[in-house]
Amino acid sequence: MRTLRFILSEYRANLRWLVIGLSALFLGTLCQAAIPIFIKLAVDAAAPGGFVRGEGLSGWLTDVFMPFKPDDKGDFVLVALGTAALVAVVMGVFTFLKRYYLVRISRRTEYSLKKTLYGKLQNLPASYYNNTRSGAIQSLLTSDIENVRMMIGPAVMYLGGTVIMFPAALSVMLSLNVTLTLLAMAPLAGLTASTLWFNPRVRRYTTKGQEDLAELSARAQENFAGARVVKAFSREQFEVQQLEAVGRRYLHNKLGASRNQSMFQASIWGFSGLGVLIILYVGALEISRGALTTGDLAAFMMYNLNLYWPMIALGWVMMLFTRAEASLKRLNELADQPADAGRAGTGIMPDKLSGEVEFSNVGHRYLADGPMVLADINFRVAPGRTLAVVGPVGCGKSTLANLLVRLFDTTTGQVLIDGRPIQDYNANALRRHIGYVPQDSFLFSDTIANNIALGLSPEDPGRDTVVRRSAQAAEFEPEVQAFPAGYDTMLGERGVNLSGGQKQRAAIARALALSPAILVLDDCLSAVDTDTEERILRNLKQLGSSLTTVIIAQRISAVQHADEILVLDAGRIVERGTDAELRRKGGLYCDLARRQELAAELA
Repeated sequence: MRTLRFILSEYRANLRWLVIGLSALFLGTLCQAAIPIFIKLAVDAAAPGGFVRGEGLSGWLTDVFMPFKPDDKGDFVLVALGTAALVAVVMGVFTFLKRYYLVRISRRTEYSLKKTLYGKLQNLPASYYNNTRSGAIQSLLTSDIENVRMMIGPAVMYLGGTVIMFPAALSVMLSLNVTLTLLAMAPLAGLTASTLWFNPRVRRYTTKGQEDLAELSARAQENFAGARVVKAFSREQFEVQQLEAVGRRYLHNKLGASRNQSMFQASIWGFSGLGVLIILYVGALEISRGALTTGDLAAFMMYNLNLYWPMIALGWVMMLFTRAEASLKRLNELADQPADAGRAGTGIMPDKLSGEVEFSNVGHRYLADGPMVLADINFRVAPGRTLAVVGPVGCGKSTLANLLVRLFDTTTGQVLIDGRPIQDYNANALRRHIGYVPQDSFLFSDTIANNIALGLSPEDPGRDTVVRRSAQAAEFEPEVQAFPAGYDTMLGERGVNLSGGQKQRAAIARALALSPAILVLDDCLSAVDTDTEERILRNLKQLGSSLTTVIIAQRISAVQHADEILVLDAGRIVERGTDAELRRKGGLYCDLARRQELAAELA
């Protein structure tokens, strides 16, 4: 029922095109139904007995289409065939209009679906992408939407032709010979049984095939993106085997769908051929006893094709509906995903922030029944001050950063900025005042300048100046200028033509270009040397009271200058203080510092 509602909603949105398309469909189908009448007239006129006017509906149609009867038999045949050709030309015009406007609706639906779902994907929370593979999303936006498009346009178009042609052809056939019509219709019972048998099987295999295609797309995308890792670990053959396993399952399901569909199509042609044999045999008997003319039999044969072709098309249409139904189910699952609460268009839109940050009894878990990854987190960062967060791997440092930029909402407690709960702010407006550099320094396949200016307006007249100033603060400009194209250098996928340290500095420059009130650095100095790290931190310190900085790091050297250092372990704050205070305590921080300093000395 949901599928039907979707179709109706799309047609309501394109009502003018629908009316034109359906009108052309109706008139074109009537022309197609009229052509056999002229063939009948031509064959009867050429027969030894000459033209014979039929009885009932066929006779009335003869009078309508041929109101005058030329005396010469040859002229009559030419007029009948010429009229048939003219009607065929008119049918061609209507066919063009039918296909143009109905397929146009399907293309508009395709565009609308992709636009809507892409917008939906932009508004989904980060947790959705943590649990969904990008290849599966790509499959939704390509093959699944294509299946829906085929249902909206071609499927409904052929279904409409069937609805009009079937009763039209059947009416004329009954007027020619009731007995022959009923016998010719007998194979349709077998065709109906075939439809009921094969359609559920095609639906089952198609649904599984779409799921397999999503898995294939996901694995392929991951392998292309991680090609260097695959090669570095000599995993090429393993990945080929893994993809082959999924491919075999996909092949099995696609072959299952094709097998059942082919058998269904074969049964259609088999039953239609049986109908032709019945018409030929019984028609010959009817002609021999004078109950049917040769022209009637010719028309009957053409109407039989017109009767069975819609049924053949109907089988194809049902396959399209089956595929589209499975795809719509998957698309609806995406559409029903809850939106990111932070993306709601409400909330305070601050023009300026002082940069005060406070965590009040904050706790967080990623799954409703999962463990707390953060618990009882309490701290306050005054405007312009620097807070550092260190701790073992997996202690919750990055989760803390994600909560601060509201990629996730807290499970317990509150995050406050300038004394207000973060939920009170409009997320988009708030994030314009927060520069965030994640662990994964993701760069787009664009120029270096456009990557740094990602958060700036393209019309900003001072854009180039801001880009250069930000690159200088991130100690990135000398290396940018070393490229032949400078800031116009095109980056490969995910910035592949930059080193790890260069990507991190480009990401820092991108965050600084916003002139943020709060800067969050999530372990984004790990790939730069200590000298460059020191220069970057000194540049950030020179920004003074205009920038509140939260630094998350593994290296103690990156946090020594902080006004306060938090030490996390198992999601809780176990130590806090300055570098000197924490060293004197001799706890976890002191142990981490000694280990790193010893490693540096040995190196």
